[in-house]
Amino acid sequence: MATVKKAVAKKAPAAVQVRSGVDWQSLYLYAVCLITLLIVLFSVVSFVHGILNAVFPDPGYVDLTTGATKATKLAQAQQESNNQRQAFKGMFTSLTTACVAAPLYLYHWKQTKKN
Repeated sequence: MATVKKAVAKKAPAAVQVRSGVDWQSLYLYAVCLITLLIVLFSVVSFVHGILNAVFPDPGYVDLTTGATKATKLAQAQQESNNQRQAFKGMFTSLTTACVAAPLYLYHWKQTKKN
């Protein structure tokens, strides 16, 4: 008896859909993630800088040629207090910026993972 070999049907290659051009949605999502991540990073650095300025405020300028009088010491103390107040304002601004940018970053990053 002769054996008959069965012909194996060849499968056609699966159609691979190739996109030409740029995936604009991914580009947008990654660009927003990059920008918001940088904003958060610089806000945190600015916040730490504000903490240092609040703890160690810049000393006020004193003109040594006029001598150290009570008025110049008072002006120096007032200038140091103003520098400290400005540091607290800067800390608040940095914290607010980070609190706005961080959720935007997290939202867009989750969107990139869905795609």
